[in-house]
Amino acid sequence: MKYIVFSIGLLFLLLAALTVWQWETVWSVLEPVFADSENMQPTSQLKTPSELLEYIVAHPENVSLVAYEIGNSETGIFYRDAEKRPLASTIKILILAEYARQVEQGILSPDEAIDLNSVNVYYLPNTDGGAHSQALKEFQEKGYVNAENKIALRHIPRAMIRYSSNAATDYLIERLGRENIEKLPSVLGLPSEDVPLPLIGQFLSWNDTAISALPEERLKIYQAMSKSEYANLVYNLMSKWKTDAAFRDEKIKGLLKFISIKDQQAMAQALNPGGTAKGYAQIMERIYTNSLISPAVSQIMREYLEWPMQNEPVREKFDVLSAKGGSLPGIVTEAMYAKQKNSERGRVVALFFENIPSDEWLQLMQTYVQQDFEIQLLTDKQFFETVRQKLQRFSGN
Repeated sequence: MKYIVFSIGLLFLLLAALTVWQWETVWSVLEPVFADSENMQPTSQLKTPSELLEYIVAHPENVSLVAYEIGNSETGIFYRDAEKRPLASTIKILILAEYARQVEQGILSPDEAIDLNSVNVYYLPNTDGGAHSQALKEFQEKGYVNAENKIALRHIPRAMIRYSSNAATDYLIERLGRENIEKLPSVLGLPSEDVPLPLIGQFLSWNDTAISALPEERLKIYQAMSKSEYANLVYNLMSKWKTDAAFRDEKIKGLLKFISIKDQQAMAQALNPGGTAKGYAQIMERIYTNSLISPAVSQIMREYLEWPMQNEPVREKFDVLSAKGGSLPGIVTEAMYAKQKNSERGRVVALFFENIPSDEWLQLMQTYVQQDFEIQLLTDKQFFETVRQKLQRFSGN
């Protein structure tokens, strides 16, 4: 009982402190769709971690969960851990790893002054739930931007991780180099994990009427492509957006007639780069233990991933707490590591959902109960054991 009482209090503290989480959504694009549909009000009741656990049991084919104490994984939860699922913004962890690697090797200097307009050009209006504007607001308020509109490169990964800015992400993808990004899963010893793709190119491809006037036909064309062919298309769209002002104006106008949420979910499900809960739990564990690529690379990554520690209520309960989540229509993902005060060991959690029906997805976007669920796994031993035993019995493993 004491764990339950503690966990409830902790959840309230964390949710109050972390009022702006890093969930990347196409929320502003979706708002007109929601407003025009009487059927888009949430009908499911996913309000508590226990209710979310029942949802997982009821939809086993669409959920992966890995959670364990570092150094004691044999008592952990490994639920459909090797199934690849679309990642949304959780894949930005890989981009951060390549940034940290290039900083460590002296290829990039975090002190390099860059023109903020060279980042802003990647911004696709109304497709990130205000993430990029929130990052820019912080940079201005903290005086990071000088009179010439320049900012140190070190702040751009924060926009990507803390706020989940897609513009910052695509800027970094181009700076780091496609070849380096595509090598990274092999460098990490996880070659089956997908590589990141430019987000602006993905969104533009979803709505590219030049391919076909019908979204379902576009999707069939994309699915018939190889991964490298679709990646080439996405990179080419990003490049054209960056260099062609007339193309940008045309596409911005096109967003006013963006595809339906049903078509967005189909596109995201089929085309968004994927990964496994097992792989991302391993990545988070190796970052925590300073063993991802090198201790220096891991430390650089921790500087960004542990942004929740800036909040006093979090520091009161944790020695370490990190997270990177993502969301696209029908998709919710997150990977975390944490060490609670007075605990001997850290813990990792990777929770991936896909094919979420629209009403349940909308519910999660409003309540963030998935975060309650993850924090309770990290802090409540009784709840952890309940989840482990229930999923173990259900899976038959």
